[in-house]
Amino acid sequence: MAALMRRLLGVLATRLNRAKIVCALGIVVLGIVACDGGKGPSGQAGGARSSGGTTNAGGTSSTGGIATGGVTSAGGASSTGGITSGGATSAGGATAAVGTAATGGSQIDAGVDAPVDSPDAGGDSSSARDGASDTSVNLDAAPDVLGDSATDSGAGSGLWSMGYYAGYDSTSYPVSAIEWAGMTHIAVAFYSPTATGAFDESLSQGSAAQGTSLGHAIVTAAHAHGVKAVASLGGADSRTQFLAATASGVRDTFVGSIVKLATDYGYDGMDFDWESLETADEPVLVDVMQKVRQRAPGLLLTVPVGIINKNMPGDLSGYAAMAAAADQLNIMSYGAAGAWQGWKSWHSGALYQQDSATPTSVDSSVKAYVGAGVPKAKLGIGIGFYGLCYTPPVTGPEQALNGSTVAASDGDISYAKIMTSYYSASAAEWDAFARVPYLSFAKATGPMGCGYISYDDDRSIGEKGAYLKAQGLGGVIMWEINEGYIATAPAGQRNPLLTSIQQHVLQ
Repeated sequence: MAALMRRLLGVLATRLNRAKIVCALGIVVLGIVACDGGKGPSGQAGGARSSGGTTNAGGTSSTGGIATGGVTSAGGASSTGGITSGGATSAGGATAAVGTAATGGSQIDAGVDAPVDSPDAGGDSSSARDGASDTSVNLDAAPDVLGDSATDSGAGSGLWSMGYYAGYDSTSYPVSAIEWAGMTHIAVAFYSPTATGAFDESLSQGSAAQGTSLGHAIVTAAHAHGVKAVASLGGADSRTQFLAATASGVRDTFVGSIVKLATDYGYDGMDFDWESLETADEPVLVDVMQKVRQRAPGLLLTVPVGIINKNMPGDLSGYAAMAAAADQLNIMSYGAAGAWQGWKSWHSGALYQQDSATPTSVDSSVKAYVGAGVPKAKLGIGIGFYGLCYTPPVTGPEQALNGSTVAASDGDISYAKIMTSYYSASAAEWDAFARVPYLSFAKATGPMGCGYISYDDDRSIGEKGAYLKAQGLGGVIMWEINEGYIATAPAGQRNPLLTSIQQHVLQ
């Protein structure tokens, strides 16, 4: 979500990283996703979180299995919904809740994950949809939980809720305006590893006006509200930086820098957003986390991982060891679709799916990681604070592309922009199979010319909250909370998605 670096998603096979689109700097992920206009360092389409997990970049499989080229957010922030191929993980994870360690992972048997009322695995998702209009968030009805109205995280369920804060986009969401009640953890993005084993802190520090005080300001405010503060390391295209910082002769220095970073700022944890994390890198990351654990046993250690493409799940055999070394593995289950060859239009963060042309969902990814040995209590799911905009002729999910492209994603079409520039009750629809909302337009609509917009809202957060509780999962992450901030809304109603998370996840 904020690193101003973006990577081209390879269009074919192999495990490419989910590139994040940092349009703000004109850096776009061309992995089948075009970024219109410059965006801020946020991510997928233009500048939102750039932490991108690795994904099979829009690769096409001859058997109809499509490599889910994750759309990654630009700007070096956490990658939104990067899809992992071959075990590569997408960036931007969340932080582990203190002491949230599961003893041994339970394996999900086929069909056990879905709640009793979940869609039939053999059903037709299109026939399962109803046309019910979803009014999304009622800003006038949202409780006042802004800023100082929250004295603590409000967590009562024992689950974690980690929101990524894009330091590079601090002017759009001042620390004084952060809504704390919807979070148990806040992750500051990003701190970039260097070849000397130190960190480049420029992305995490925000505007010149905030200067080097931003990290301290967030930690102080978080602690005042009972929220843990985490430093997110890496971001989009950070693999080269991580490899240099963990090379022989430098690794111990890097470990020392991690511990020093936590001490200097008062951070409670470290989020390892290594992008892309190749199979060969996994033992290195495990070793680094183990060394950090030895030197600072109280630090929370988290790793963001990519959403899984069911057609090309990749090698997840190393994730059990990774989970053993970390407190949390968080699936970046957002931005998980694109206009790739072999795909139909799909949702940014579907809860369920079954079609090989729409091969990503929260449920199938959870099953894959749990099946690989990741304990459920250490596994989190992601909720995007931005959407995906498909151009006409696509007007909804599961449609043939016929030339449609993804014109906007992370950074270009934040939840705030969706609510202020696109949303209307007449355009609102609900996918009863995937359990997510969308907007459908008969013609190109809004600044980005959208025919179909996929996003998360209060209702879908409720569905995901019920799912993670039923499955015994650990919590949620959000990329990135800056994009959910509606500055023009009444005080106390400016980040309604965090209000929804407080109500549906933390209570």
